[in-house]
Amino acid sequence: MWLSEEDIVYKRALNFEKPFINAPGSLGFCPDPHSMPFLSHFGAFLTNPISWRPRHPARDRAFLPFPGGYLLHTGLPNPGINRAIRQFSRCWANAPLPIIVHLLAEAPETLAEMVRKLENLENVMAVELGIPPNCDPAQLEAFTSAATGELPVILALSPEQVPTLHQTIQDLQPSAIHLCQPRGTLPDVQGVPLTGRLYGPAIFPTMLHMLEKEYSLDIPLIINGGVFHKWQADALIKAGARAVALGTVLWGAQVETLFPENVS
Repeated sequence: MWLSEEDIVYKRALNFEKPFINAPGSLGFCPDPHSMPFLSHFGAFLTNPISWRPRHPARDRAFLPFPGGYLLHTGLPNPGINRAIRQFSRCWANAPLPIIVHLLAEAPETLAEMVRKLENLENVMAVELGIPPNCDPAQLEAFTSAATGELPVILALSPEQVPTLHQTIQDLQPSAIHLCQPRGTLPDVQGVPLTGRLYGPAIFPTMLHMLEKEYSLDIPLIINGGVFHKWQADALIKAGARAVALGTVLWGAQVETLFPENVS
C-alpha cells in the first residue's frame, strides 16, 4: 500500500438525521424548498458535480432509452468552483438542510484547492469526490489525501470500480462510500457506441445485489440506483445502507407516495 505514517488519511464522522439524500446531478446546485417539497425528508442536499474550471455540455450528449431505464451522457456541465461559490454559497448557508458538495476529482492539486475553498463555508457538511472511471489505487489514494481536511470525505464510486479499489478503500477509510449508478454503453441514433450512467428501475436489482453480496467494506454506505418505491429504499437500508440517494424519481413523483407519513 502507498500510505506512509506521514500521510495517514483519517475518517471524519458523517451522520445523517434522515435516511434520504438526492443523487448527484438530479436537483441542480442549490436546494429550493418551494419547488422541492420533499426536502423535509432529506438528511442532506447533494450538489451537481463541480469541477476546477467551467465545463460545457458534451458535444455528443445524449439521452438514450432502453427497456426499464435510460443512459445519460452530459459531459457534466458546471460553472467551475469559483463561480459556483459566488453563485451558491449564500443559498447553501441559508438552506434548510446540510449541503454536500460533489467535486470532480481531476487532479490532486486542483482538488485540494477546491476543498480548501469550501472548508469555511457555512452549512457545507462534507465533500463528495466523483472518481474517474479508470482510477487506479495510487490515483485514488492521491485524490483522497488531497481532499482530506476539515470536511468529511465521501468517495462516489460505481459498482464496477469497487472490486479493483476494494483494498485501497479499506486502507484509506473515507467517511463514506456513495455507490452510484453503474456505467453502460449503448449505440446512439447514428449507431456510434456512447458511454454514460444508467438510470431507471431496471438497475435496482443490480444495486441491491451489490450491497448484499459484494459490498464487504466496513465503511458507511450511501447507495442509489433504480429506487422508485418505498419498499426499495427499505430493502437497501435493511441490507446495510446508511442512506439512500434518490434521482430521477424526484422529477415526477408524488411526494405522498414516495414518502409516506411514517417517514419523517
